[in-house]
Amino acid sequence: TSGQKTRVRFHKGMAGLWFALHGMMVVSGLFYQDWLPESVSLLICYPIVFSVFASRDDNSTFRSILRGAVFAVLPFLAWSSVSVPLSFAYPGYKGVFYDANCLSMCCIVMATAALLLAYASFTEKKRKAALAYLLLGVWAAVMLLATLSRSGLLAFAGVAAILVAAIIAGTAKHPKRLLAVLGVFIALCGAAGVKITEDKMYEAAVEDYNLAVYNHETYGNEILVPKPEDRKISMDDLTSDRWGIWMTILENLTWNGHEDSVIWEWVAKDGAGDRHFNAHNAFFGVTYNNGFIAGILLVCYTVLAFIRAVKYYWAHRRESPYAATPLAFCTVFILVGMFESVYAPFSVIGCAYFLVQSPLWRAE
Repeated sequence: TSGQKTRVRFHKGMAGLWFALHGMMVVSGLFYQDWLPESVSLLICYPIVFSVFASRDDNSTFRSILRGAVFAVLPFLAWSSVSVPLSFAYPGYKGVFYDANCLSMCCIVMATAALLLAYASFTEKKRKAALAYLLLGVWAAVMLLATLSRSGLLAFAGVAAILVAAIIAGTAKHPKRLLAVLGVFIALCGAAGVKITEDKMYEAAVEDYNLAVYNHETYGNEILVPKPEDRKISMDDLTSDRWGIWMTILENLTWNGHEDSVIWEWVAKDGAGDRHFNAHNAFFGVTYNNGFIAGILLVCYTVLAFIRAVKYYWAHRRESPYAATPLAFCTVFILVGMFESVYAPFSVIGCAYFLVQSPLWRAE
């Protein structure tokens, strides 16, 4: 603020874990140079951003971050809607994005930010702005559903449930109405998740069986794959190969990480060919890329950040409609991070998560 001098004191736990985590990432970068640029920027630059944001008014900071999240994604959502016909069919709508999961992550950020802005605008009696943000949030949610991303649906349902529960507990005048809406929303997300899972599992079984039949007819190979209706669902099927990747990571832990993010041990063991997958999990990803020490530190930092986000909301729930912002994006990061490698400043979810850390770093 112009004319005022502010000295920000950092919370020792948050700052200590941050510097330990990214210091360890820098150490891994000394062995594998691909990690060095990102880890150095996280170690040095973001604490400077936190100190600037933490010395400003939280409401204006959160409003800017939320608007930025909405309008960063909006042009690409509009471009997708105009250039690629919307479809709810397997394997999922991706619009102009690299794949459906990439679109779903952008939709989660936009929908969460837009709904928070709608709630804040409604609380501030800005009805037209509230309606506009609500419509943008619903649009992003519909596009998210079209991606058929189960991790996206889980994350969005989770953040909605936690935010509504927090509002009910902290400020709601009509909790029964909100609970009813929340129950319907969770039920719809659950039904959609079950249907998407069933469709994906069946389509995968059909593809595997048809490939086995082709190899049998062409090369005389024995058909070892069961028919789609006889196939039993494994953890790899249920998680789209993620379970096998995670178990392989645990079997190949090192203290200083690996050269790149492709899980080559899984590629070799699974016979995956050109399917060069990363960890598909933020926590396993850091563990594999930067070593198990960094992985443990990331888990500790994430847990502490979530606890402090809950405390921040509870302390400011009556004075600010934006108080739930850190809680919202901590929840989004955790739930999406369970299935996608999003702990990176260039990830839309990682970026939003980092930016809302500033009030959590402020010492009490």
